[in-house]
Amino acid sequence: MAQKNGITPNDPIGSLRSLRDATLDAWAKTMVEAVNTETFARGLGAYLDTYLAASAPLQRAVDQYMKTALARLSLPSRDEVVTLAKRMTSVEMRLDDIEVKIDQIAVAIRAQAPVIVEMLEEELAQSARQEGEQVELDGLEDRLKTLDDKTDRLLHLLERLQAPPPPPAAPRAQRGRKVKEPEEPPTAEDIKEDRAIEGF
Repeated sequence: MAQKNGITPNDPIGSLRSLRDATLDAWAKTMVEAVNTETFARGLGAYLDTYLAASAPLQRAVDQYMKTALARLSLPSRDEVVTLAKRMTSVEMRLDDIEVKIDQIAVAIRAQAPVIVEMLEEELAQSARQEGEQVELDGLEDRLKTLDDKTDRLLHLLERLQAPPPPPAAPRAQRGRKVKEPEEPPTAEDIKEDRAIEGF
């Protein structure tokens, strides 16, 4: 069948689509022409100024009401959340700075490791030398003490030798015969002195 004014009798939905597209195109052209005028821009600016001036007290009242309600519900307000977010960002930045500094210190320690090891080895060697000298001094003191004891014993023996001998004891007569008195056995002190002289 023939089309009349762009309408096809067999396809009513297609006809409605084409009518809708034509209407939208007409409205778009009209709106673009209306919005691009300076009068529309001035009118829209005045409307927004009036709206913002009228809504500012209402917005403040709503904010105050929300703060009170959130405080009663033990919930943080928007300002508190923003403050907390800023603090968290600051802490995160500080942690990043600390991490960078720790990395720099680790690199410096790795670079200075041979010098540090050498210094530690020198200190260990010096402490070992000091301990060795202390051991040698202790041994020298023991030897000097032993020599001092031996010298004292030797002087004591020399004094005994230089002392006049005791007078001989009178022999006892037994049935007309002279009996030789037996010698006294040596004392433990005499034995020690003799051994000290032999070991000197």
